[in-house]
Amino acid sequence: MSLQDVINERVSFLKEQLSPNNKPVVNRTFQLQIEAIRSADLEKVAIIILQKKAQLANCKDVKRADDLFAELDALEWLQRQVVNHIA
Repeated sequence: MSLQDVINERVSFLKEQLSPNNKPVVNRTFQLQIEAIRSADLEKVAIIILQKKAQLANCKDVKRADDLFAELDALEWLQRQVVNHIA
């Protein structure tokens, strides 16, 4: 399975988790993760993670911190997939 196939599978999985029965914050988390995975430059994912961690360290807003945690979760997953497909 190619890296792009793995990414597409993950995005499909996250889309399936979106539901009107979820709390809005849960759907927002899934949507942020989808967007983070789709928009990340695979060659720069490690740098993006460092930038997000720096933003989180300086974040004073709880909602923004939650968003950053969601994005970091998705980006760290993506980074693991990139490493696994390079090796």
